[in-house]
Amino acid sequence: MTIDEAVVYFYIYSFLGWIYESTFVSVREKHWDNRGFLIGPICPIYGAGGLLFALMGTHMSIPVTFLVCMVSSAVLEYTTGYTLEKLFHASWWDYSNMPLNLNGYICLPASLLFGTMGVLVSHFIHPIVSLPMQYIPSWVVNIAALILVGVTSADMTVTVSILSDFVDKLVEIDKTVNRAIDEKYKELETSVSGTIKTVKSIPASVKDKIIDQEIKNSDISLTNIQIKVLSKIKSFRSESAGRNSDENHSRVKDFIQRLPIRKQ
Repeated sequence: MTIDEAVVYFYIYSFLGWIYESTFVSVREKHWDNRGFLIGPICPIYGAGGLLFALMGTHMSIPVTFLVCMVSSAVLEYTTGYTLEKLFHASWWDYSNMPLNLNGYICLPASLLFGTMGVLVSHFIHPIVSLPMQYIPSWVVNIAALILVGVTSADMTVTVSILSDFVDKLVEIDKTVNRAIDEKYKELETSVSGTIKTVKSIPASVKDKIIDQEIKNSDISLTNIQIKVLSKIKSFRSESAGRNSDENHSRVKDFIQRLPIRKQ
């Protein structure tokens, strides 16, 4: 397998992964959900996994292939999820509600599924996908690889720029919102201290007013392309929420739904 062929295979499996992920999540959520980190219809994590599985070929037995693919995909998924969250304070997937999960980045059911997919790709799917490559001139593969890398580089630049600028602003709003909600807790606790020792929740309408006010003060608005990028985020993981952090936790989609859209 040449480098150019590896690049093409990476994008093929990235696209197939995007189809699988978007379809699976859309069926589960009962509405179309465009998955993936980038604007375009690819999921690079599937591309990396698919290419890795393809490189394994049929040199290993199915049980060994399953085990290697399960472990390697778990390491890849955990590393990717952790890195993205540290960079952007955001999560594109969350297994927190799944059994035997590790920090919400990976879980045993998903790892078992990826192990199975690894066997299917390396032993059955890739031999079929690679057949047409034998009949495509090398210069065509070279040009295709260059175009794909160029388009994805531009996509990556735009996506990272949008997320970096927006998340910086969102972090500041989130801190302000959580401080305001925390103050509201203290105010309620003080007013009812003679009857109730601790206030565990405040009305959703109060939170809504606080969030709306802070968004209005921030003067942030979104373009259509920003909405497309940000809507793919599963949740915004705040590091500023203190007391009652589970309840104070602000989510990107909640903010996005409230932000005004400006014309491009």
